[in-house]
Amino acid sequence: MMGSKRKNIFHQPRVSGRKMLALLSLLLVLPVLCLAEDVPSVTGKVLEIEKYGHALLDITIEDFNAAGFDLGDIITVTAGNYTGDMPYFNGYYVDRDEYMVRAYPGQTYIAVCINYGRFADTAGVDVGDPVTLTLKEKAGAIDLQEINNLVYRNDRAAFPSDEVFANFRPVTVGGIVEGLLYRSCSPVNNQYGRAATANALAEAAGIQTVMNLANTEEELTGYFQQEDFSSFYYRQLYEDGQVILLGLGVDFTSEEFARSVVAGLKFLAGQEPPYLVHCTEGKDRAGFASMLLEALMGADEEEIVSDYMLSFTNYYGTEPGSKQYELIADKNIREMLRFVAGLEKGASLEGVDLKAATEKYVLDAGMTQEELDELRNKLSDPDAVGQPEEEQNAA
Repeated sequence: MMGSKRKNIFHQPRVSGRKMLALLSLLLVLPVLCLAEDVPSVTGKVLEIEKYGHALLDITIEDFNAAGFDLGDIITVTAGNYTGDMPYFNGYYVDRDEYMVRAYPGQTYIAVCINYGRFADTAGVDVGDPVTLTLKEKAGAIDLQEINNLVYRNDRAAFPSDEVFANFRPVTVGGIVEGLLYRSCSPVNNQYGRAATANALAEAAGIQTVMNLANTEEELTGYFQQEDFSSFYYRQLYEDGQVILLGLGVDFTSEEFARSVVAGLKFLAGQEPPYLVHCTEGKDRAGFASMLLEALMGADEEEIVSDYMLSFTNYYGTEPGSKQYELIADKNIREMLRFVAGLEKGASLEGVDLKAATEKYVLDAGMTQEELDELRNKLSDPDAVGQPEEEQNAA
């Protein structure tokens, strides 16, 4: 070490006056160049807090796209006490509890959402509060958008039958006897122009008991008063006490959801088939309730997944076996099965006793063993198919 020179880390080379002047000039110009870049950013206000906690903004999808945003972009959202980055999608392509900006097909405004969560509560925002959206990364989530891009078809002529149009079908997997359990879109909420079709199919199937997972009594009576209302068979079932209204949100992981959906199963156990299970589209909440019934009756994973995914084939033309099909199935119905079975996100379902896991789920949520046995008996009784209610009661 003797005779060596220590390097002075704070030493800077000398710069001539002319070079220093040029460097200062460049530093002064750089911020101007950055600010000159056209980074899309818009600020709107919360127009409405949707039923499931999403913050609907007063920014139209058309205006938002015209401002320089495209589906698949990553966007920084500032709202209330929240600031974070999220993708911009036209469907719920993120996992449960993840954030997204939504431009839902057929709707006018964008919304800030948490999939199966309540963004408004998380961010602490209410109607009238400002929300700013700024481009973070162009096309940062474009692969997920393109894989999941679901084109919602709402024209009856685009569907091969009334059953496909209304997402109406019998459920016959496991030990469920054909003609005892059906699922469909709403036969009473005409938001998508399908109510009359679903109502007619329910009448033709001789539906006696309905589990309505979507609506409250206030909402239902509101549908009755609309000018285009024509679901008279459904209304008669309701007036006869054959419809249970659960008004469920979409967070199937909540205790409230479990208690409510099991209250629906208990109602079915005390009434006569054929049963109809529906929400608004007959896809997710109806898919969860159908999954429970199917698993309780011994259906396996493949049967449950196939029945759930038929809704996506009906509505969006999603092809079985496609990458899109498998991604949706794993993110949606298999996650529902994992949750009921008490598994971690993404865990394998191989070897899981779905019947036993589902039985534990419904019993823990308030169903008695007697009620469960009665429901199973009714779903497996071929003599109950096609009988008028009077004959069933007499039997």
